[in-house]
Order: sequence, then structure tokens, then C-alpha cells
Amino acid sequence: MKRKIELKNCHDCGAKSGQPHKGGCDVERCSVCGGQFISCGCHGHDPVFARWTGIWPGHAECMALGLYAKFPGTNGGWESCDASDPEGQVDLNTFYDLGYPQIFFVKPKRKP
Repeated sequence: MKRKIELKNCHDCGAKSGQPHKGGCDVERCSVCGGQFISCGCHGHDPVFARWTGIWPGHAECMALGLYAKFPGTNGGWESCDASDPEGQVDLNTFYDLGYPQIFFVKPKRKP
């Protein structure tokens, strides 16, 4: 099953795809730690690197990594599944549990 992504403006601050989030946006990811910028307190954040892509943070990455889950699973809770499962949706919980935001949302440091 091929899944399609529709680019949308940020639901919180209204930023368009490719544009930096507006101040106080709760969707913006921190380019220093990968967490939610509004609550992290990091210094050196790059708002251009953390710009809105048009896709919820982690959604496209989950698709590329094959991270899908469905609810309810056989145990009554969330259960990993294949992308072809019609009840499956991207598994952002596993994405965060595995520490992927530090890989995908943190701006690499330049070597001096």
C-alpha cells in the first residue's frame, strides 16, 4: 500500500512549508536537543534548520523507517504492524522511544 502525504501549514503557528515557525509554536522541534523547542531551554537553536516541512515532525521519518502501529492490537494496546496493514498508522511513540529525534531533528555541529 502506498501512502500519500499532503503538505499542510503548521497547525499551531500557521508557518508554510519551508518557513521557520513563529515564536511560541508548540510544534517546533529544537535543533540542539531534538525535543519540543518551546519547553527545552536550549541555547543555540537554529530556527531555519528547524523550519516547518509541511509534515508533522517524525511522520515522514516513521514512514521511511517502517515504523507503524495499530490499535487495538492482540493485547488490547498499541501493536507494531506493517505499512500494508490498513489499520496501521505511523508509530511516533516508538520513534521517540528509540531516540530518533536526536538523529533527525538535531543540527549537526560543524568541525572547526
